[in-house]
Amino acid sequence: MQDLIYFQTIAQAMIAADGERDQMLRAMDDMWHNRWALPPNVAGLKWIHKVVSSDPHDAIRAGTRVLSSVAPRITVQPLGPDEASRAQAEKIERALAWHFRNASRRRRASVLRDVVLSALLYDEVIAQVVYLPHQIESVKRLESGKLENAQHSPRLEAMKRFGPFAIIVRNPQQVHVRYSDWMPEAVLMKKVMLLEDAINFWGIKSNKLGEQIAKGSKRKGGEKQAEFTHCTVFDYMDIEQRAVWAVLQTDGVSLSEPMGTEGAPAVEILREEHGLGFLPWAAKVGGTTLADGETQQRIPMLYSVYQAGQWDTQNIVETLLTSEVIAYAAAPRMKVEGPSDSIEVDYGEPGRAAYVPPGHALNALAPPALDQGLEAIAQRVAERIGKSKVPRVLQTGDYPAGTAFATLNLATQSGIKSLAPYKELAEDALAEIFTLMLNWVGHSGEELEGIAKNGDGLSEPIRLSPRDFNVEKLVIDVELTADVPSDRMARINAASMAVRELGYSRERALEQIGEMDAKQVMRQARQEKLDELELEIEKQRRQALADLEIGEMIGKMRKVVPANEGAEDAVSGQGFNPAMGGSPAVIANPDAVAGKAGMKAEG
Repeated sequence: MQDLIYFQTIAQAMIAADGERDQMLRAMDDMWHNRWALPPNVAGLKWIHKVVSSDPHDAIRAGTRVLSSVAPRITVQPLGPDEASRAQAEKIERALAWHFRNASRRRRASVLRDVVLSALLYDEVIAQVVYLPHQIESVKRLESGKLENAQHSPRLEAMKRFGPFAIIVRNPQQVHVRYSDWMPEAVLMKKVMLLEDAINFWGIKSNKLGEQIAKGSKRKGGEKQAEFTHCTVFDYMDIEQRAVWAVLQTDGVSLSEPMGTEGAPAVEILREEHGLGFLPWAAKVGGTTLADGETQQRIPMLYSVYQAGQWDTQNIVETLLTSEVIAYAAAPRMKVEGPSDSIEVDYGEPGRAAYVPPGHALNALAPPALDQGLEAIAQRVAERIGKSKVPRVLQTGDYPAGTAFATLNLATQSGIKSLAPYKELAEDALAEIFTLMLNWVGHSGEELEGIAKNGDGLSEPIRLSPRDFNVEKLVIDVELTADVPSDRMARINAASMAVRELGYSRERALEQIGEMDAKQVMRQARQEKLDELELEIEKQRRQALADLEIGEMIGKMRKVVPANEGAEDAVSGQGFNPAMGGSPAVIANPDAVAGKAGMKAEG
């Protein structure tokens, strides 16, 4: 295996190759976080009030909200045409969806939201897929094969609460990837850490860090060296090997060079062949490969705004325009003409008169108007920036009153189309993440357990064995559905028309309107129809039993009461017809009815 200097040389070359890219990504971060500094020739003026436009941030935020509000729909292509293959593909889809949701719950921020944000802001998505059972075994191996001590055990048990996977979406500025025409070949991550955190994380492998700290604390030439408090950890990994080393430093702000220096040496932590057979990093870049430079290959949403310097121009113009209005806010409102300044204006009640001595004149001054040139330039720059952003209808949902639905739907669809490149990038990155999850399952050789709903809407366990799939043959597709009401209504109407008039598949129609598990929806709909049918049958059965009981009761009463007109009326009532569903008459006491009939006969 190669020496550490070999990996340090590769790391230094990868960082240098991404220099222009990192400069552009830092500019994207500035626009996202609204960081902007006044030009030196303007910053010294006292009347200047800095104004920073939030248009770039609002555009990225709107695009993230539109594409990350609905869970991704996972589609695994069946390996065969039979029903068993389709059922197996559906099983894999459910297991992946459940574990992805748990992995997102593990983190402070949503995995889906971070993936979409990275695609929009950087036009690059880099995520690390960690299999926690493998990570736990690595920690134990770092402790020389001994079991975890008491302080680590509860933490490791707590890690298992959210499933076996952790998906960490990295900022592309922290990661450098060496791409080839075939795949990502190697990944280098650099990160500034506290020395205590690095030592606790790497365990016994970080003993050399402690030795270097002790050396740095000794006096050298009668003077004590600066104390090391932080380190930059470099983690290099390719298909076969992994190397980790740290460069000591005295602050936590700057990043050290991978080679280190004499005063801040590089300390090896880990160097081994990992034996995974795959690279557990999902790395996807949008843009184009037709350009040569790294900056030209990535085309984030704000790329044209950055290249043309439009955001700087907008901020300068808005700053001058606003500062001028503020500076003129206390401008004089009256002009006094005359030999003295004895005119006094009493601002009391509205309409109060001003008394001007002879020989003097008091004239009102018009308030300073806005600079029309600055206002026109500000409007023009805002319109140009608007072309590179998400349409306003997707940002705020505001539209003129009385707008026809067809017009609103067309504007919404056009706005969503502007997000298409970044939507596809996020979908490809998510598909790669799901593939890596299956790679980890295949490497571990253990069953992957999950929970999903069955046809009755109840939760049931899912067990996915590595023998149930072949990662090399599986094709995983992911679709992100825009969370826009008009878009969803248009999808539903189109799907309904296709099913009704063209005989389109109901399952395919449900998938196109955004349902993640179309079969489950169909099973639930079928079960609801069966429940309604059973309820209707039960109602008819009870009605028939009630009618039968009423008929039997009337038959018994007719045997007890003499068959004459008065008794018959007293028993059944006038106009009572049980078959018509009317209310039964109140039946009198048979003895009383018989007595009344006898009195009528004697009379």
